[in-house]
Amino acid sequence: RLPPRKGEWIDRNQSVRFRLDGRDYESFAGDTLTSAQLAAGENRLGRSFKYHRLRGPMSLANHDANVLLQADTATNIRGDVSEPESGGVYRAVNVLNTAARDRLRFMEWLAPFLPVGFYYKAFFKPKASFPMWERLIRRIAGLGTVNTDWPAERVDKKYAFSDVLVIGAGPSGMSAALAAAKTGASVHLIDENPFIGGSLDYQFSEDPGACTLSASLKNDIAADERITVLTRAEASGYYQDHWVPVTTPGGIIKVRAKAVVSATGVFEHPAVFHGNDVPGVMLASAAQRLVARFAIKPADKAVFLVANDDGYRAALDMIASGVTVRVVADLGSSSSRGPLADQVRDKGVRILDQMAVYEASSEKGRLAGVTLAPLNEVGECDLTMKVSIACDGLFVSVGWAPAAAHLYQAGGQLAFDDGVGQFTPRDLPAGVFAAGRVNGIYNLSDRVTDGDSAGQLAAAYALGKPAVPKDRPARASIPVSHPYPIFAHPKGKNFVDMDEDLRVEDIVNAAREGFDNIELLKRYSTVGMGPSQGKHSNMNAIRILARHLGQSLDETGTTTARPFFHPVPLSHLAGRRFRPERQTPFHEFHTANSARLMEAGSWTRPEYYARPGLSREQAIQAEAKAVHTGVGLIDVSTLGKLEIFGTDAAKVMDRLYTMRISNLTVGTTRYALITDEAGVIADDGIAARLAADHFYVTTTTGTSDSTYRTIQRHIIEWGLDVEVINRTGQLGAMNV
Repeated sequence: RLPPRKGEWIDRNQSVRFRLDGRDYESFAGDTLTSAQLAAGENRLGRSFKYHRLRGPMSLANHDANVLLQADTATNIRGDVSEPESGGVYRAVNVLNTAARDRLRFMEWLAPFLPVGFYYKAFFKPKASFPMWERLIRRIAGLGTVNTDWPAERVDKKYAFSDVLVIGAGPSGMSAALAAAKTGASVHLIDENPFIGGSLDYQFSEDPGACTLSASLKNDIAADERITVLTRAEASGYYQDHWVPVTTPGGIIKVRAKAVVSATGVFEHPAVFHGNDVPGVMLASAAQRLVARFAIKPADKAVFLVANDDGYRAALDMIASGVTVRVVADLGSSSSRGPLADQVRDKGVRILDQMAVYEASSEKGRLAGVTLAPLNEVGECDLTMKVSIACDGLFVSVGWAPAAAHLYQAGGQLAFDDGVGQFTPRDLPAGVFAAGRVNGIYNLSDRVTDGDSAGQLAAAYALGKPAVPKDRPARASIPVSHPYPIFAHPKGKNFVDMDEDLRVEDIVNAAREGFDNIELLKRYSTVGMGPSQGKHSNMNAIRILARHLGQSLDETGTTTARPFFHPVPLSHLAGRRFRPERQTPFHEFHTANSARLMEAGSWTRPEYYARPGLSREQAIQAEAKAVHTGVGLIDVSTLGKLEIFGTDAAKVMDRLYTMRISNLTVGTTRYALITDEAGVIADDGIAARLAADHFYVTTTTGTSDSTYRTIQRHIIEWGLDVEVINRTGQLGAMNV
């Protein structure tokens, strides 16, 4: 743990004790489960889904699923963003024993027998053996365990209305919210983190100018009554007419806005090399989050792999926090990185240009060193000049992918921009605006300006005012992402998707087998289908497929972004329990005679009548015997009761039911069965003819309303002279 620093998220005056994998931890309030483990010196935090490889944190931003935990009342808890409860007991998921001592780690040795798509091809012969394999696979595979004895959670849904909804409270989002409010619009500003500020508070935490900007924006937002701030709030999806469900710990808030600004930023994506999942290898932004938010020193001796200015900024932050940066390996040329590279060099750090990480080695489950190799003219590692460096941290900053799910869901079109090296918005629907890095704007002052412009345009659209044309900042002209940060290795173990343990060879083999469309590749290989939904893997998978096919990234395309953006608890989706209750006219008689009531659709009716000294089963048996040997009465008031009358009443009865009803004589009844247009049984009951033009029919308890609507619809469709009345709630009924 580092000394106290300004802006840290932890409260050092309040401790939280919990137990994880049999070990007791004491953390500070504000720590996450992952930061608490790292502060205690433990970075072997989880096991991978397929091969049970040891994993540590990768993003610290809810973008990966390397650390999933289980508690008695919750499952698949994301350790990197979830705070422990005091006295809580947690354990790693998908392990037998603990994460550090998983007895299923032998699964890695079976990798040659578990190629991509093996589940479609194996275990089916001989046929009789499949049930055994199915049971075994189900025991070994999967993530958390669902405890069906959990108490039911009832969470209210809430509703909010706003002129402008701003998603993301980084520099662009905050400036957009302020600009929209100044125009006179009501604004909701939401962010998934506990505090607003975004990258200003971790990527620029050592920059005095950025810190001043962050404080100024936050103060202005707090002082503006037109801005409602929601933190720990995730925009779970975008639906028609700017309808956005916002998931919070207290439930879903359904926000209906007149305009939406997406300032969601970008995901830092990993490089792909042998051992890129070893604990100690993480994104450079994750290391910055550990320092700025939780005051944790991510490593003692570190190596950086970079392809942009952000990597050098992260290296400077690590040096300031006491990390010894041994080497910065630049996939390109440090001369194009600007003054930040010079500052790193001035700190005495060796910078190696055109250099990649060929492999990362581990010892006792932790990073022990890396092997660097220069890149040749085609971007492959030249192993004749490789260099090995001992380190306990490898921080990767090779590129960014837009967090553009909401833009896609809104119907927006994105295209690959070679200038910035990223997919950027090309065409957005009316009332939807993008700002900041998701829009390809990377310079900090330009991000603020871009947010200001987007906020003004959104407010003008929402309020019906003429939009004042504004010059939006130009997108970056130097790529922020390396075009192919993926490096081959004869031993593989170069993971593209760490959720699903998918390697480069898995993606290539899937394409070779004919699944060479990005959507087909996704489904066959399961890339991007794990808990992180491709936030860290999709961009590299697209690159691999594009290179295999000899296509551009635009020609290869991206996968469909469907809601939800992040996982949403089922309790939040269910909302408040809504159970309408109807009582029969005989309800008071039943309760006075010790009836034990049960639910029958929306009705309560007796299940049995309790008697002293008799169990439930004995009471039911006594009632059955009484009916068989004597006589019984049953309250059938819950059955549907419909009256059909009119000139064409007999005609509609013949058309509705599967048997002829028109030849029924007055005063008699007949069993009646009704089906839908496909011939599927929809309801049954008794039809009685009360007069030549008057029928009375019953329905089952749960279908009276649907059958009533069906009959009404058919009467209209057929143009018949008939009326139907639903008397279910008006009449009581008893059967002898």
